[in-house]
Amino acid sequence: MQVPLTSWGLKLPTPKPDSNYVKQLLDSGAVLETTNPKAALKLYAEIDQLSQKINYQLGQAKALHYRGIVFSDRSNYPAALVHYKKALQLYRKLNYKRGIGACYTNMGNLYRYQSKFDSALVHYQISIDFFKKYDQYDALSLACGNAGGIFMQMQQPEQANRYFIESLQYAKQAGDSSLISRALINQGTALYKSGKKEAAADTYKKALQMADLIQDYYALYLANINLADYYKQKKQYTKAIEYGQKSLTYALKLDTPYDVADIKRIIGDLYLANNKPEEAQNYYLQAIDVSEKIKAPEISAAAYSALQELYAIRQDYKKAYKYQQLAQQYQDSMLGEKQLKFLNELEVKYQTAQKDKELAQKQLQLQKNQQFIVYSVGAAVIALLVALLLYLHFRHKNKVYQRQLKEVEQQKEIMVLQALMQGEEKERTRIARDLHDEVAGMLAAAKMHMNALVLQAKEIIQHKGYRQVVELLDEATVSVRKTAHNLMPEVLMQHGLDEALRRFCSNISNDKLLVVQYYSFGDFERFAPNFELSVYRIVQELLNNIIKHAQASETMVQLTYQDQVLSITIEDNGVGFDAKNLSKTGTGMSSIKSRVHALKGKIDIDSEPGQGVSTYIEFETALYALEVEEEKKVVLDHSMAMK
Repeated sequence: MQVPLTSWGLKLPTPKPDSNYVKQLLDSGAVLETTNPKAALKLYAEIDQLSQKINYQLGQAKALHYRGIVFSDRSNYPAALVHYKKALQLYRKLNYKRGIGACYTNMGNLYRYQSKFDSALVHYQISIDFFKKYDQYDALSLACGNAGGIFMQMQQPEQANRYFIESLQYAKQAGDSSLISRALINQGTALYKSGKKEAAADTYKKALQMADLIQDYYALYLANINLADYYKQKKQYTKAIEYGQKSLTYALKLDTPYDVADIKRIIGDLYLANNKPEEAQNYYLQAIDVSEKIKAPEISAAAYSALQELYAIRQDYKKAYKYQQLAQQYQDSMLGEKQLKFLNELEVKYQTAQKDKELAQKQLQLQKNQQFIVYSVGAAVIALLVALLLYLHFRHKNKVYQRQLKEVEQQKEIMVLQALMQGEEKERTRIARDLHDEVAGMLAAAKMHMNALVLQAKEIIQHKGYRQVVELLDEATVSVRKTAHNLMPEVLMQHGLDEALRRFCSNISNDKLLVVQYYSFGDFERFAPNFELSVYRIVQELLNNIIKHAQASETMVQLTYQDQVLSITIEDNGVGFDAKNLSKTGTGMSSIKSRVHALKGKIDIDSEPGQGVSTYIEFETALYALEVEEEKKVVLDHSMAMK
């Protein structure tokens, strides 16, 4: 198989396909990712096919992995996720540790781009745990930096800084000066957002010194522009300009036109704040020259707007108006062609309506003799409008009635289901109590009598049948206690949902059959006992389904509590199923969905054949707070006393 790279502007020899040739093609794909993403996607697809043909699984995994990165860069997140999962399966099969951790990091990036911060953080944490296991410090530094970035987006700079500190420590252990300088810049940004601006400036300067030693242009560009902003806030404009100029120098060396244009605009702002309008004007015009070449309307609009302000200060209102118009043009261009077309169509319709209105007024003036007809038509129109309004009113009332009727029926179904669930739990409690108090007691009494026989006839202890009876009694006692515990878990009543689920997952986790990883985030409080027990049963049933049907080797359970919202995510790497045919998978999933809806929760199940199952459940806990339940009991007792 030969790949026609010359059509993409690359000239490579096409020897006999082998692993070295695949590596050359992967390097070529890395070049195409930035210059021609569509060609990169096509090339990676052909590398995948070629690797399968020559049975080179690592090449196939990397082709899928890198194709996922291109899809991610083009904001096609579902396609990217599918490719990452396929690559992850191959990496696991090959035990390629770097690839496994990288896939988890990249999947975390996907969730982060979609603002699914909890899922992103879980995947980053998995990659961090994985890299820690194999002492891959450079990858650990990057993964901790990503996790810190999540908390920065969530406006939690203190939590972000903890991850950035870890990122810095791992970068030092890796001995990578570039990673160290970038970790310092991240840490400085977190400190700045926390209000610790002096500490942030010191951290930026440390990063600057480190980056200067190794001539890391990107880190030098970032550190200098951050220091320029720091001194601007302190109104030390001369220093701010000095750092801004240095940042521009490194942006020019990096040859990133967008950054060059933006920094020139920022330097213009600094000169204008320092009361040097001539220098400010020069940098604004330079920024506009670059931004128009690369078609960056947001920078052009900001620069023109600044020029309008500059000339307004000079009281040159003619030029100020000119630049205001240019700024407005670029702002309009950012609305997009469709929006402009829509606005233009509205304008045409408005002008047409105005002309029609003027024409109608002239005709009314010319046709006063036809007033009777006009009044008659008007009355007919009013009558039709009244009739239409009445029809719409009754139609609306009917819809409201149907909706209310449906809500009542749904409420009745929920009440019946809740009653059934409460009945089930009561019966489980009764059976557990009977097992514990009666059956366990009887077994203990039987063992006591067996022990008494030894006192009467000591030689019986040597008898094989006697020992078998004692062992069977011990096994039966343990089995009864375990069954009673499963029916009514004491740890749930004593320690709450988080600890109960943690112990349950630990108990069923088995390195040879199914590894169950449990994560929890948030400050958990106690909820109403019935609610905690119902949620515990739901998770228990989902994990039982995975054990029975999924053929999985790994599963992850995540419990999150934030802003009175309890969310549960359960994922496995099993055989999966077609989520479109969920109703055909049996009554188990239907029962779980009914239980969730009975608790007024939401459930979302995502799966594809061969891709495992991801289940997300969410509950609003305000109705199930322990204090609310106690208030309900007080009101109930009071009303019963009055009766």
